[in-house]
Amino acid sequence: MLRLALVTLSLIFVLGTAEAVARLLRSRQHGGKEGGEDARYNEYDPLLGWRKKGNAAATYQRREYTVEVRTNSRGLRDPERPIDPSHGVFRVLALGDSFVEGYTVDFPETVTQRIERRLDEAGCNAEVINGATAAYSTDQEYLFYQSEGARYRPALVLLFFYWNDVLYSDRQDYFGTPKPAFEMGGGALKLHRYPVKEKPKDVAAPAVDEVPETFQGSALLEMVRERLWLGAPDLHDAVARLGLWNPIPKVSPRLEMLVYDHRDLAPIEDAWEKVGAIVAALRNDVHAHGSTLALVYIPGRMEIQQASWKVTRQLYQLKEGDWNLGKVRDKIQHLGAALEVAVIDLTPALKAADQIFKPTYFTFDGHWNARGHDVAAGAVFDWMKGAKALPSICGGTLPLTAASGAVQAPPWGESR
Repeated sequence: MLRLALVTLSLIFVLGTAEAVARLLRSRQHGGKEGGEDARYNEYDPLLGWRKKGNAAATYQRREYTVEVRTNSRGLRDPERPIDPSHGVFRVLALGDSFVEGYTVDFPETVTQRIERRLDEAGCNAEVINGATAAYSTDQEYLFYQSEGARYRPALVLLFFYWNDVLYSDRQDYFGTPKPAFEMGGGALKLHRYPVKEKPKDVAAPAVDEVPETFQGSALLEMVRERLWLGAPDLHDAVARLGLWNPIPKVSPRLEMLVYDHRDLAPIEDAWEKVGAIVAALRNDVHAHGSTLALVYIPGRMEIQQASWKVTRQLYQLKEGDWNLGKVRDKIQHLGAALEVAVIDLTPALKAADQIFKPTYFTFDGHWNARGHDVAAGAVFDWMKGAKALPSICGGTLPLTAASGAVQAPPWGESR
């Protein structure tokens, strides 16, 4: 009887401790609401819609990471650098969104810093400038290059591309926040909205990509539910039949996710046409400045992890063949071939590196973790070596920097 009592007390103690830890972890998961990170280090920009403030700081606190993001005087998550590159410096500019800005990892772990270290270790004096801003789409990245990025005279420009860049490059807002938009006419891009309207004060920030919070009981049980949701959806719903929680709901995918649909849907195809025109315009501008452009394809987590793809199919009630996970990647490859722009596909490297105990993406957040940034940086660096996309002093054929000369301000606004 005493032994049974001790076992019972031990079990209660272990479960109580686990519950306390789970509650502590859950209390950290909600950060970055309206008035949080955005208000502290983002500001309205009439050309780009928003940009990071200079010399600002904000802390992203989530269940899987706590990261302080700091910007330099020009509003980049990057070291303070001179506009003109120093003699003998190979300069690279990375354009992208939150994956490249990397607010989910400490600054030294970001993909741009890891590429820079690899170049330095290979004996190439390099600067890899992080020109990315969270939630930017390809149109904003092009405008940033025109108004700011080209001034750094990079020899190589890396345009990172994610699946949601397709639709939002053809939209005038991002979850209610106004952004620039191009229209196509006469074979040329024209900026449709300048200046961009300021964001209404009552618009909430977009939701974090996580499991919906539908369970209000034990934090420990909720943690188990979430892990099963993302890692074993069939087991999740089997347990749901016991009444412990609700099964995975059946919902309709957002329009931007239909880039994976096996059908060529008109709104998506229109957006792809716009993307093609924007990338072509960027290529022309990059070449005009004496630089080289390369596209870097970032696969979605469901393109890498079978469990993520399985829960996606279950969530959106997808039948076999409804979606083609390789469709976005194939279109980027075709676009690169048509424009004679190299495409660095990160899918093989991330898929090969991603393992159950060493994943490259966070479980809940959907972005790369530190390992993902490292694998992506390695793939880009390997391409640089293989494609000879390095200056001659590093065994390649590129110039150290782009051609000198003043950068012309775009007709819709002055460079900052």
